[in-house]
Amino acid sequence: MSRIIFVLGIVILISGCAGPRYSGTSIPSDILAQDPEILSINDHETRDSFQYAVEKWLADNRYTYVVKPEYSRYDPEKVTIEYVGYWSWDIALYLSSAEVEAFYKGKSVSKVIFKAPNSLNTNKWGVAEARIGLMLDILFGKLTAQEATEELWIWSL
Repeated sequence: MSRIIFVLGIVILISGCAGPRYSGTSIPSDILAQDPEILSINDHETRDSFQYAVEKWLADNRYTYVVKPEYSRYDPEKVTIEYVGYWSWDIALYLSSAEVEAFYKGKSVSKVIFKAPNSLNTNKWGVAEARIGLMLDILFGKLTAQEATEELWIWSL
């Protein structure tokens, strides 16, 4: 019986430590140095708050941008941002995973992924706008994925 409790305790401890994290790389600095206009593609299947967070971040960071609906023609001279976000339910609604990808001249130049596993870790709940902002901080080279992940842990203290 004590073995079962011990094993169960270890499983709970391990699953409780699986917190949200970021991975990915930023847009190359030589592209950003050209100060390109940003084209944000509004994903209709993702909650509107995601696009709002993207626009807020771009405006706050003084980027020139335009928003076009999904399936629009791309302008290869603009850095095009596509995203998808998924929300899950566990006592409350939370951003469980998201991807933001940047394209330039028809090629993918950067991709950032956010994952918040459905575990016992309470850090999965958080302000989605702030988490999306951290994704864009990584995409635009303001933070590394590791630094953004550490920011999540600082906020939870």
